[in-house]
Amino acid sequence: MAGSMRYRLRVASPTTDHMIKFSAAMRSIQGISDNRSYNYLAGIHGAPSHYCWHHQFSRRSDARAQVFLPWHRAYLHALDLALNDFSDDNVAQPWWDWTTTAGVPEAYGATQIDGRDNPLRRFRMNLELPNGSLRRNTRRRPGRNPFINLPTTTELESAIDDDDWSSFSDRMQGLHDDVHVWVGGDMGSTTAAAYDPIFYAHHAMVDRAWYLWQLKHGINNIPNALLDFVLEPFGVTVRDVLDTRTLGYEYADQVAPAEPVSPVLVG
Repeated sequence: MAGSMRYRLRVASPTTDHMIKFSAAMRSIQGISDNRSYNYLAGIHGAPSHYCWHHQFSRRSDARAQVFLPWHRAYLHALDLALNDFSDDNVAQPWWDWTTTAGVPEAYGATQIDGRDNPLRRFRMNLELPNGSLRRNTRRRPGRNPFINLPTTTELESAIDDDDWSSFSDRMQGLHDDVHVWVGGDMGSTTAAAYDPIFYAHHAMVDRAWYLWQLKHGINNIPNALLDFVLEPFGVTVRDVLDTRTLGYEYADQVAPAEPVSPVLVG
């Protein structure tokens, strides 16, 4: 029922119910042109708006702040809201577990889902840039860089075990960067990365890692100085995005988790 808790599930086969519903909603937002559209939302991260935060830096701010994880949580939430404007099924983004799926998931490479063109495979960009334009489908070159591998379970678990916010955030950004480079193509460019639909499955996995870190170390285990930092252009603060439940979602491995674990609040 719309308005109830959404559960972000693992990326699965393109014939799986939650992938069919998610792809249908993605197809809908890719076909519109207002501020709920896929094109508009993708442009918030890179070109033309360049709001994203990465390694304490944003091209839209003179500040330096370690808000990579909170900013991207707010960003994914904006996509969730847009998707649910076009679905009665409480659609949530799936997460790509790159520690166990050693390649681009089938659902993101298949030509069709549910008998229709697959909106997760690629997206046609139509951008005017200061030095030219981008008018083509997004591209990937997975595994072509011989010096980069997808993160391992050991690497991810070690990061989640790290109880220092700054260290954990830095380590997750390092793992995050490796995935972008491994996928290659447009995912290797801040300008175009968010136009590739796999970007969101990747970042849902990063957000899930923070969610698991919060279960282990506490929701409020973050520097107080960051709590009132405003995450533009979403108009929310870091404090507003600390608890995924207030945003209406949790992470799960199955469609109907029996007893979702509540994060531990620390003072």
